[in-house]
Amino acid sequence: MYYKFVGGGLETLYAVFDKAVVGGSLKFNSASSFNDPYEFKFVSRAPTRPEFDAWHAMYVSSRSATELSHAWEAFSGPAAHWNTTVVPRMNLLESFYVLCLAKRWDSHLMWAHYTSAHQGFAIRYRPEIVDALRSLDGFESDSDVAYSDAVPELRWFNSHPAEARLILFTKSREWRYEEEYRVVLHGDARQAAIFRSVSSSFIDGVIFGTRAPTALIEAALTLQETRPEFQVEQVTSKASGYEMATNALSPNVWPMSGIL
Repeated sequence: MYYKFVGGGLETLYAVFDKAVVGGSLKFNSASSFNDPYEFKFVSRAPTRPEFDAWHAMYVSSRSATELSHAWEAFSGPAAHWNTTVVPRMNLLESFYVLCLAKRWDSHLMWAHYTSAHQGFAIRYRPEIVDALRSLDGFESDSDVAYSDAVPELRWFNSHPAEARLILFTKSREWRYEEEYRVVLHGDARQAAIFRSVSSSFIDGVIFGTRAPTALIEAALTLQETRPEFQVEQVTSKASGYEMATNALSPNVWPMSGIL
């Protein structure tokens, strides 16, 4: 299963439930708006002059010596950092849009951080959603996130495409508790987010936080009446420890979980 944690005020929670859970809408946030400003960081490695010349001889052999000299200046001159680090990262942040899903639901940190202190919910997606996501308009790439202390490298004219891809899917080890799977779309620059939709049949159910509003849970149970396979659960914890558990909810079975 894949999970999307949702938080915010009551109005936001109701809106997301209606659009995402009932309608199958997916929000891909701009890479430039992520909470962690160190996302999509990379170390730029300029080419040597032989590497630069060899690449152009193979792929752009029509360039004149003067054109090559000017191009090499971009990598070796006073504006090298701007050309090889600042501008590429700005372009990446402005044009890529990301959907972040988790591969676990039972993280105290996730519920505390992303569901407004357990007032929100987590959407449960079936594993089959992966194929649907890969067919979306603008699809760029998808992968589990790698957590590392080392920043990915961008080696100009001398790297395999998979190396550049690591920039999109590597995060600090501080985030490893998320077990994130992400999908990246390419779209028009400088939008706050872009939206796509999948069939709501990919949504297996929802897990509500311990403090979720009663009316929102009732809305989910009403939806369950028309989709019997739709699971409605609420977070609780095991009596003997901090480990998380869930209670299955139905119109006739609704355990009290506000006090654990």
